[in-house]
Amino acid sequence: MERTEALRRVQFLKALPDEVLTTIAEAGKVVLMQKGELLFAENSPCIGLVVVLSGAVKVYKTDSRGRELTLGLEEAGASVAEVALFDGGNYPASAEGARDGTKVLVVHRDRFQQLMVQNPEMAVHALRALAIRMRKQLQMIEAQTLHTVRSRLAAYLVRTASGRDKFPLLETNEAIGSHIGTVRDVVSRTLGNLKDSGAITVRGRWITVEDFVILRRIAEAEEH
Repeated sequence: MERTEALRRVQFLKALPDEVLTTIAEAGKVVLMQKGELLFAENSPCIGLVVVLSGAVKVYKTDSRGRELTLGLEEAGASVAEVALFDGGNYPASAEGARDGTKVLVVHRDRFQQLMVQNPEMAVHALRALAIRMRKQLQMIEAQTLHTVRSRLAAYLVRTASGRDKFPLLETNEAIGSHIGTVRDVVSRTLGNLKDSGAITVRGRWITVEDFVILRRIAEAEEH
């Protein structure tokens, strides 16, 4: 994705004039990453504005036992971990390439701060972007704390299906567990449980939804 086009899709930048977007684009450098390559680590200093040009960046946290929780998958046209850009603190999570050949645009934080002073309307849009990000995080926390693993996995399958009766699981059970806040073995057992409920059948890495009503009911209704 061309630099200016990507910036035009960022929530707190898209309303800026083209000449400002061009200035920001020219101020940055393109970083190429492979899948699993670290962009920044949790608690490391902010490197600046990061916008995905192609591929995807996974943002995640890891606990003391090495268990990983995916906070977001940022794709082309999305900014990454903006909170550190605006509050001056260190990164609250880690980020790495989620696909081979991922490209990101990085504008050094000092340079971006200069541009924001010159274009104060960016601050107004930034507040809205951070509010949207906070709302999404609160929804994630609600899902993690109020709903069972069975419910969260059912919701993951509904999203992945996108209306299809049959679809492949492109992610490993470990990666799925990272998305829904559990571990690989629990994902495997819970897939079996959903199969026993009559909601799905499993053939290797292919899922067939036998009853969307049952699957959606499990996704929406279960709480701890």
